[in-house]
Amino acid sequence: MRRITGIILMVLLLMGMSVFAGCAPEAEAQEILWTITVEKEGGSSVEFTNIDASDIEMVAVEAVKEKKDGSKIDQNWEGIPVSEVLKAAGFNDYTTVAVEAADGYSKEFDRAAIDDSGTIFGLKLDGEDIDKEDGPMQLVVSSMSGSFWIKNVAKVIIIK
Repeated sequence: MRRITGIILMVLLLMGMSVFAGCAPEAEAQEILWTITVEKEGGSSVEFTNIDASDIEMVAVEAVKEKKDGSKIDQNWEGIPVSEVLKAAGFNDYTTVAVEAADGYSKEFDRAAIDDSGTIFGLKLDGEDIDKEDGPMQLVVSSMSGSFWIKNVAKVIIIK
């Protein structure tokens, strides 16, 4: 009888341990929600994802977007500095960078514009995630007119 009681206690103890082990916090696997390509023209490329972006501190930028008709809109953006994305992707040496949208629209920027603290990949506008048709991110260049801002960023190309 003692032997059976001991076995039952041992089984209960092991079951209890497995229940508590199931309650232990596990690191949640992050899901890739978006990817942009960062490449050196005629050379290597890196896929940069939202998981990579989570390692970069978000910044807030107040920007005035000037539209084609001359009207201006005050906007509050949150996002990641483009210069930090390039650094995280391993591209520190550049003088000219092109940013391209999924539809092929692109603009070129010199190093001063890219390194400017007001040049970010915007992820949130006025505290809200940007619209899906404008996302996953938008290039915000607070020092330039809205025609230089790129919606639905897909690629960054290091030209020089």
